[in-house]
Amino acid sequence: MRALLLLLLAAMPASAVPLPLVCELTSEDVPSVKVLLTERTAVSLKGELLQGSKTLGTFQTGKSNGYGSVWWSFHDQHDKGDGTSVLFKDDQHWNPHRRIPKPSETNRVLFVGFASDLWYWKNPKAPGVFRGNRDLLKAAAGFWTISERCLGGRIVRG
Repeated sequence: MRALLLLLLAAMPASAVPLPLVCELTSEDVPSVKVLLTERTAVSLKGELLQGSKTLGTFQTGKSNGYGSVWWSFHDQHDKGDGTSVLFKDDQHWNPHRRIPKPSETNRVLFVGFASDLWYWKNPKAPGVFRGNRDLLKAAAGFWTISERCLGGRIVRG
C-alpha cells in the first residue's frame, strides 16, 4: 500500500509555489544567457532559461535524496535533457561529504552535459535549433554565477 501511495505521489504533477525573490544564475562566459528560478516545487527550484529577453524553455535544479547529488533539467515542447550540477565556492568544489565549503556558501555551478544535450536537441520544426547558437553552447559548457539571493539552492529570506 505504501509503495502504491509513493507511486501515485510521484506521478502527480508537482505544484509550484512562487519564490519570494528570483534566484538568478548567469553564464560567466555569455552574461546575456541566464537561468531565472522563480518557483519552488516539492523537489526543485523551477524557472526558465533565457538568452537576452527570449525564453528558451523550462529549467529546474534540485538535490537528490540519499547520496546528495545535485541535478539540473531543461525542457521545451520538443525535447528534454538532464544531468548533474557541480557546485563551487569560488574555485573550491562542494562535496556533500565534507564540511567545507557549506552548501549555502556556493556561488558557482557547472551543469554537466548541458552543452551536449543542447547540441543534440530534437526539434522537428527547426533541426539543430541550439546547435547553431554558439553563445548558448558556450554558456551551457561553462561556469554560471549564482546570485547572492540564492544560498546553494535555498533562497535568502527577505
